[in-house]
Formats: sequence, C-alpha cells, structure tokens
Amino acid sequence: MSFKITLETFLISDTHFGHKAVLKKEPIRKVVTKQCGFKVFDDMSVYNWNQVVGDSDLVLHLGDLYFDDGYKYLPKLNGFKRLVVGNNDIGKFKYVKKMHDWKVCNKISLKIQQKERFHAKLIKKFGSELKNPYINAIIADFGSERIMFSHFPVMNRKKNDRFEHARDILDEIYKILDCSLNIHGHTHSKKTYNRFCINVSCEEIDFTPIRLREIIKIQ
Repeated sequence: MSFKITLETFLISDTHFGHKAVLKKEPIRKVVTKQCGFKVFDDMSVYNWNQVVGDSDLVLHLGDLYFDDGYKYLPKLNGFKRLVVGNNDIGKFKYVKKMHDWKVCNKISLKIQQKERFHAKLIKKFGSELKNPYINAIIADFGSERIMFSHFPVMNRKKNDRFEHARDILDEIYKILDCSLNIHGHTHSKKTYNRFCINVSCEEIDFTPIRLREIIKIQ
C-alpha cells in the first residue's frame, strides 16, 4: 500500500515501547497507566492506539519507536505505519523495514511542488551532509501550510545538544523550503514555545494517535 500523508493520517511520536528509563523521566506515564486500569504502560499504549486506528488507517510515527524487546509490541498495532527515524531509532529501523505494514523515512523526503528543484538546491548547499543519519524529515503541502514532519523540533534545543550539527541543518532546511509548521516529537512533555512547532509526543496527545486534520484545526 502506498503511503500518502493526508488530513486523515494519524500522528504520534516517542512511544518508546520497551523503554523502562522513560517511565522515570516522564512519570506521567505511570500515573496515566494506573488511572486507565493497566499495569504496563506499553499495554495501555497499544490499547489506546487500536481504539482509534483501524486496519486500513495510515499512521505517521515521528521517531523513538521502541527499545530493547519493545519490538514485540509492533505487530499488535493497527494500521499502515511510516516511521520518520528519530535519534533512538538509529540501528533499529532495519527490523522495522522488514515488516510489511511499516515504511521507514531515513532521509529528507519532499512531497511538494517543484521538489526536484528544491532537492537540487539542498544538495548544492549541504552535499553529503544530508546523509547524516539524524537528518530525517518529510516536507509536504496542505493548503496554505508547508509542514515539516520531523523527530527533532526546529529552532529549539538545549545547551550543548549532541545532535546540534544535524539539527542546525534541519533548521536551515525548514527556512530554505519556507515551511510554516513543524510537527515533531523528541521533547516529550517539554514545551518548545514556538508557535510554529506542534508537539505530537505521546505525553502531549493523551498517549493516543491524533489525526492531522485535528492538529491543523487546533492551530
């Protein structure tokens, strides 16, 4: 099945299936798990996903999918999925590529008019730097909005960020392509405070995939 992002596409990021440490970093995960009557966060996450996503729905996951044995939850998820590789997916997405209902984006993918011209412009400016494994995003047009779907938020980072170089390039790509919105993950419950950035990390969307049309409507 071809994967074309539409307003009906679901979005989510930073599920971190199988990751025990994130439960300490984001204690809200334990709180919500208990409130919803589950003992294991990942079981609740799968349940919430399948409550809204049907077998034929499309889901865009914006990175940090699973850790350790968390891959065992992936076959339980409804829908056709596409993963934009996040920093914690490096070295793991080859497994995801083998699954028939998943596709992987580990590059800059342009879904815009005159994409050949813009791609040539990016190659001219950045050259082989675009092969950096942390520079991954899909850029697509929806009406008057040009959206960058990425794991990292643009124009925002902590001091001494170890992915600084890759993120500098993502920031530049966002500006060169004249994007108007950045839908991202990575920050979990932390705010970017940029009006053009929309965080779809689990913690920000009630641990449940959300349709693109709902996100744009909110804005």
